[in-house]
Amino acid sequence: MENLLDPPGWLTNIANLPAKFEGDDFQFPLRGGYESTRKGAVLILFSGQEDSPEVLITLRSSQMRSHAGQPSFPGGAIDLTDKDAISAALRESEEEVGLRSETVEVIGLLPELWLPPSNFHVSPVLAWWRKPHEIAPRSIEEVVRAENISLIELADPANRSNVRHKSGYIGPAFNAAEMLIWGFTAGIIDRILHHSGYEREWDRKKIIELKP
Repeated sequence: MENLLDPPGWLTNIANLPAKFEGDDFQFPLRGGYESTRKGAVLILFSGQEDSPEVLITLRSSQMRSHAGQPSFPGGAIDLTDKDAISAALRESEEEVGLRSETVEVIGLLPELWLPPSNFHVSPVLAWWRKPHEIAPRSIEEVVRAENISLIELADPANRSNVRHKSGYIGPAFNAAEMLIWGFTAGIIDRILHHSGYEREWDRKKIIELKP
């Protein structure tokens, strides 16, 4: 029997994120009228009981053409067969980790963001996993891990830092589940923690140099 969860109280704060993100000036340069015809979508999938909210993070294969070996939200390009960003995010999540779309309740869309390295405009889809089931990477050419990571763990000051890329970019990062989460994904997590009330004071002067 599937585990059907009642909506936890913290889901209200998550549902309010789209409005809060509208006026947000990201630390990571994700906004702007940059020219791109490439469209993508990611699924920000929340789960967990009343006192333990979690978010799904996948680890991309080192064989991928872009963002190889990086932790990320499941997702990818919006295909011609997709009706919209929501259908694309759900389809990609099924292809990557076997997520069944009927177990997911979409609760909102964050503003479209620009991802400079791959020149994509990405629509983040917020969702709640009302019927959790077992998931696992379906193709090691794309994804090698899938982990539900606690927002409490991500917010722990001991797990937070900034990273510096050889390009000069400096942005937020998280050490969690034996992964260093940075870039686009960390930028969104940083603002989710801030706007949902889980953020804690942390040492913003701590910088990790990314390996070339």
